[in-house]
Amino acid sequence: MKQKMVRAAVAAAAAVGIAAGSVVAAAPAQAAAPDLALTGGVYCSFGKPGDPWQNAWYMVRWMEVTAHGRNWPNVTLHEFGGAEKFSPNLKEGQKLRIETKWFGCFPSSISGYTISSDIDPLQNNIGFWANVQRIDN
Repeated sequence: MKQKMVRAAVAAAAAVGIAAGSVVAAAPAQAAAPDLALTGGVYCSFGKPGDPWQNAWYMVRWMEVTAHGRNWPNVTLHEFGGAEKFSPNLKEGQKLRIETKWFGCFPSSISGYTISSDIDPLQNNIGFWANVQRIDN
């Protein structure tokens, strides 16, 4: 009986080892796909020495696009109804940024888009960010 239990334990361990090895071996290597990723935000901060409004609340609105996977030609970052930035060649890892700082802290938002002369997945090329939080009961 004891020998049967040992054989069963060895067989189970071998099956688990083979299964784990095949899962690890089957995992494909994934490289970062070329993409222009748009991120942004709106937040309030209290001024410290060196900030635009020392000892007062101010609001920061920002939006930036980051080049992933390769260099991107003719990249435009545009805030709807606001600023626009352009780069003739946005190198991999570089960013274009639009940022505004306002005195006081009140509900606000920022929205915009990014585009390039090359084809890019569009799922993250437009965005809207606000500092208003809704909490349901």
